[in-house]
Amino acid sequence: MIKNNLSEVEITDGNFSYKLKKSVQDSPKEGKIEVSTQSIKKKDEPSLLEQALKSPLVGTAYLSPEPGAKKFVEVGQNVKIGQVLLIIEAMKTMNEITADKNGIIKKIFVKNESPVEFGEPLFLID
Repeated sequence: MIKNNLSEVEITDGNFSYKLKKSVQDSPKEGKIEVSTQSIKKKDEPSLLEQALKSPLVGTAYLSPEPGAKKFVEVGQNVKIGQVLLIIEAMKTMNEITADKNGIIKKIFVKNESPVEFGEPLFLID
């Protein structure tokens, strides 16, 4: 059908009749495409994810020292270099992840007891 540019074929053989129809798709409708310039960033303006403290290893994230305990940090809290932010368990070893700079926790990207990948954003410290 495609080779011969046919849209319909009918074959009759004794008591049987076969009819094939090629479905015709509508062509795209004309319209306006709107582009928002708000989402375009300057090249020298790093994104939030680029600024974020990232996971140095694969494992399970724990936001508190033990189940039911208070979290190490909350959004809006001041932190200092070296302060423990969370623990990542990898191969039955608990690894403390610390702040790499002084600042305020602006965003926590991970949930308690969730798996994390190498390089995954954990915290935004500003």
